[in-house]
Amino acid sequence: MTTRFSEWFDERAGVKKLNEVLLLRKIPRGAGWLYTLGFATLFVFVIQAVTGAVLALYYVPSPDHAYETVRFIQYTVPLGSILRGLHHWGASTMVVLLGLHLLTVFVMGAYKHPRELTWVIGVALLLIVVVAGFTGYLLPWDQKAYWATTVGTSMAGTVPVIGDALLKIIRGGASVGALTLTRFYGAHILILPILFLLTIAAHLYLVVYLGVSVPPWLWESDKEELPEDEKERYNLFKKQGHPFWPDIVVEDVIISLVIFLILLALVAWVGTPLEARADPTASDYIPRPEWYFLFLFELLKLFPGNLEWLGVIVVPTVLILAILLLPFYSRERSRRLEKRPVTLGVGTLFVLAVVILTFAGWKSTPPTHVTERGIELNSTQILGRSLFASQCASCHGDEAQGTNDGPSLQQIGDLRDPAFIHSYIENPKALNPDAEMPASIPPPGEGQQVLTHVQVEDITQYLSTFHAED
Repeated sequence: MTTRFSEWFDERAGVKKLNEVLLLRKIPRGAGWLYTLGFATLFVFVIQAVTGAVLALYYVPSPDHAYETVRFIQYTVPLGSILRGLHHWGASTMVVLLGLHLLTVFVMGAYKHPRELTWVIGVALLLIVVVAGFTGYLLPWDQKAYWATTVGTSMAGTVPVIGDALLKIIRGGASVGALTLTRFYGAHILILPILFLLTIAAHLYLVVYLGVSVPPWLWESDKEELPEDEKERYNLFKKQGHPFWPDIVVEDVIISLVIFLILLALVAWVGTPLEARADPTASDYIPRPEWYFLFLFELLKLFPGNLEWLGVIVVPTVLILAILLLPFYSRERSRRLEKRPVTLGVGTLFVLAVVILTFAGWKSTPPTHVTERGIELNSTQILGRSLFASQCASCHGDEAQGTNDGPSLQQIGDLRDPAFIHSYIENPKALNPDAEMPASIPPPGEGQQVLTHVQVEDITQYLSTFHAED
């Protein structure tokens, strides 16, 4: 009876043929652990979909209830903190895995003929994941979510001519509010997952149809005789390879299990951040973007004032198009590393630039919460602390303890009032003609301005917290 039913079902659904195409296919010789990154990304997406579906059962996308429902999930729902933690850390993990996957494909030259479309769709997947991370960032409706989204969306307003209209389309109004939250929530749980599923389906179809690439050191090996015809050569490597089921699947499952354990470790030991409820009036809050946006925020510093739109629109667009269209202008026939010096050199410079900008952004962006000497610093004092480290610590010491070049400032809050400190930093000689400290804002014609008045006040507020211990 079972056999008869399976035959009937297979005649109508073609299950056996599907099984042969998907599971019983052979993977060419040379496919190693780096080839598991794609499956691992898909596994994390499944985690995101499952945890996101459960979180959506409790979440209310309105400014009045969003934060409270997130707190309810975090502290009241059984396993809620784990579900939310997996979803939070899963977003960053997907960006890392997709980035490594694309980097591996780039280094191996696997974006070349006939896999140009596979590369284009892979880049599209990374962009979808990044946008999903940005839209999901607002949903907790805490201080970090609100102000980081405010700063992130405000970039659209710098675009000439259409900036204001574009900003209203994204936010649903002039500022981040109820419509913004609703739009981001709808995009996060409906539009972007559908786009991801359609894109991943097309990507998997091409992977199955074209097959995975053979590593270039084997494909162009000088140590063995290989057929000249590419199809014959590929079929030879497939015959020498392993079946997808169970050999390759076992490797995929092992990597996925390792990633799942890492996610659980992050949830258990690092936790899932949730700051105070969003306060639109707290304009002095210091937003800190997610790590995968830090390089972009740091890049914007190179385009001050009216040039900001170049860093917001032009440079990212050029970079995205350069990566997206890579297979169509990278014309070297060989995939071997030593025969692609220009492409690999440019790619290495790009990766280094992203890493350096990310690190610089991490270093230059002050933390949201800082406690020093038993005092929790406010936003202005945190900015002053960062400026002190870069402008003053070389003479006065990292902890203002004093050095041979500058006196101790550890009791300055008791010795001087803020007005004196501010004026002294701007122009020391105006208060003490014998002062050796250079002026940060000298009188016109007497030197170059180093700090702005606002930055001087930030340092002043920070130094005012230094008091003598009881």
